[in-house]
Amino acid sequence: MQISNGQRSKPLAIDTHAHVFLSAVLGACGQAGPDLTIENGVQTFRAGSYTIRHVRFRDSPMSDPEKRLALMDSMGIDVQLLSPYPMLYFYDQPATTAIAFCRRHNDEMAALVTRFPARLAGLATLPMQAPEAARDEMRRAIEELGLRGAYIGRSFAGRELSDPAYEPLWIEVERLQVPVVVHPGPLDPGGSHGKGKWDLDLVLGFAVDETFAIAQLVLGGVLDRHPRMVAIVPQGGGFAPFVRGRFEAAVAKRPWGRGLLTRSFSEIWNQLVFDSLLHDRTTLEYVVRAHGARQIVLGTNFAAWDQDETIVAQIEGLPISGEDRAAILGENARRLFKL
Repeated sequence: MQISNGQRSKPLAIDTHAHVFLSAVLGACGQAGPDLTIENGVQTFRAGSYTIRHVRFRDSPMSDPEKRLALMDSMGIDVQLLSPYPMLYFYDQPATTAIAFCRRHNDEMAALVTRFPARLAGLATLPMQAPEAARDEMRRAIEELGLRGAYIGRSFAGRELSDPAYEPLWIEVERLQVPVVVHPGPLDPGGSHGKGKWDLDLVLGFAVDETFAIAQLVLGGVLDRHPRMVAIVPQGGGFAPFVRGRFEAAVAKRPWGRGLLTRSFSEIWNQLVFDSLLHDRTTLEYVVRAHGARQIVLGTNFAAWDQDETIVAQIEGLPISGEDRAAILGENARRLFKL
């Protein structure tokens, strides 16, 4: 993909948080599905043991490219990095089944974005329960299919991001010089987040999971060992921007923190990039000021339940320089994903 501002009067807007539903992968993960049915006029989507309702998959911008492009235009989005729907990670499935599913999904993703090269690019899903296969699929997706990075969750069949088994994958990420987007997958609605009647698995659970992911990457030494690796964490990085000081204080003062990192905390922290999906301009302004404009990218959660149609206007209204505004809207994403 080659994109250019040309004679545009406004900065390019590149959405890095835009899920896509690829109907060609229905039933491609064995008994786990995925399945899409209609119950009492409501679309019901199942992936393994997880079921979600009241999200429009068919006949919507989630799956219809023409509807997607029309909505992008109305929101002021020029380019999107399409990502797998997180319910389709399938980390709890047998490795052979997951490997085949990821290959199928990545092939379909590549086929879609190839049809709209000026507007769409794609991110790869990986079979993280099989670390070596994840590395191999990462290489294939980038070098053969032309995808632009990886899209993964936080925990995988008992392993975490800092597990030594993933070192070959992070080495490959560095070699390929592409970002890794860490987006939560399905959270147990009856578990520690307690869904109840308030959807707390969605409202709070994802932010908690994103914060734990950052702890794994920073305190687990992943980013320290791989200085050229960039991890993008959606939804403003969860709670991490607000507790960065506690992370840094722990490294400095807790017994386990002494000698934990070989490089400065700030240098490692700046390998993290957060997206702008915070639903509050004041909060967004704080995160930009605290983390730096070069570490923020545009994200909308396009076509999902909390899609933010106003985020471009929010960024355009921030009290920052024109250069910083252009960086957040699109230039950071263009640089990171090599568009």
